Amino acid sequence: MSAESPPADVSRSAHPPICVQAVFHVSSDEQAQAVAAKMVDRAHEIANLPECECDVDVSIQRTGLLDPSAAPAPEHPAKL
Repeated sequence: MSAESPPADVSRSAHPPICVQAVFHVSSDEQAQAVAAKMVDRAHEIANLPECECDVDVSIQRTGLLDPSAAPAPEHPAKL
């Protein structure tokens, strides 16, 4: 699956695709994999519910730093 272009059947749909993004912070790689797997499972379960019945494409992207102490300080707008 590619996040760059939707599958052919989705791009021809009468309704534009909906994108839901979730960001979560975990303490270990194992926990990250477990949470991601559960989220993917739930997305497929919901897509198959009779009241929702739809196609779902899932992509997972790891971003950010694993060591929170190495993260840059957040930027705050200057006060006038």
